[in-house]
Amino acid sequence: MKSTMTLFAGRLGAASALLLALTVLPAKAAFAQDVDVTGEWILTVESPNGTGSREVTFKQKGAVLTGFISSSMAAGELTGTVEGNVITFVAMVAMDSGAFDVFYSATLEDGILKMGSVDFGEYGAGSFTGVRKPPPGGLR
Repeated sequence: MKSTMTLFAGRLGAASALLLALTVLPAKAAFAQDVDVTGEWILTVESPNGTGSREVTFKQKGAVLTGFISSSMAAGELTGTVEGNVITFVAMVAMDSGAFDVFYSATLEDGILKMGSVDFGEYGAGSFTGVRKPPPGGLR
């Protein structure tokens, strides 16, 4: 039979673990809520066809991302997620040759989308970076 001290120590350990979880988990959730990419962005994309830019408007509600993306060759709606500082979205773009999905993923660091990867499906893959579009007049 276990002593009262052993039972108390076991329960204290479980209580400590619960207290630690309740302290750490809200901190992670708060971090995720601190990331907000809502607004207008300019992406610089390296693709099999060369370097180009995309204008993106993100709308974020919690972890859900929606918006619109456009370039000189294609435009379309986008949907995605924000998990911590990782932004992932798929753009459903329409071109003269037809519509297709383009998959984007990047890390938000210091207000910049970095280490971005883009998958054009059968058209290849590339990389990208992104910055917020400066407001009219260039002042932030």
